[in-house]
Amino acid sequence: MVNTLSIVSRDEFHVAAGFQPLVRMIGHGEAIKGPRGGKDLDLTYSAGVWSGPRAFEEAGVTPKDIKYASIYDSFTITVLMQLEDIGFCKKGEGGKFVADGNLISGVGKLPFNTDGGGLCSNHPVNRGGMTKIIEAVRQLRGEAHPKVQVANCDLAIAHGTGGLLGVRHAASTCILERV
Repeated sequence: MVNTLSIVSRDEFHVAAGFQPLVRMIGHGEAIKGPRGGKDLDLTYSAGVWSGPRAFEEAGVTPKDIKYASIYDSFTITVLMQLEDIGFCKKGEGGKFVADGNLISGVGKLPFNTDGGGLCSNHPVNRGGMTKIIEAVRQLRGEAHPKVQVANCDLAIAHGTGGLLGVRHAASTCILERV
């Protein structure tokens, strides 16, 4: 069981309460994709094509700036779609991006789901998004397991989809930074 608590407040409160280092959200994006009753159904992209760019624009960073990615992985294809849709590689290149070792902590360009992700360690039904935030915060604070802690991790993305990708779903993207 995963027990979580999220405190959203001003930086001064966190400092006074002794929470260090601070992590704050600097960009976010949300989007909904639906097939409009089956009309114009296109399964080659997700709502991440809209939520990702919005989050990067608000944060003033690009996918190349991200040091750690925490992406909801309900299915293997979901990971590939999200990597492409939020801008880490071009459409159709997700498989090669992964096969080239880019997601391996300590080796790849984009360390990914160092908690094992939903396919490996948990699939907590209705709480998947929170587990993505938790591991991103652990990485940013330097509190992840030593074997997978990303060196100098100061910028992370947490992204997830909810619903059914082939019917109607939503995507949410958060860019977090260590303060």
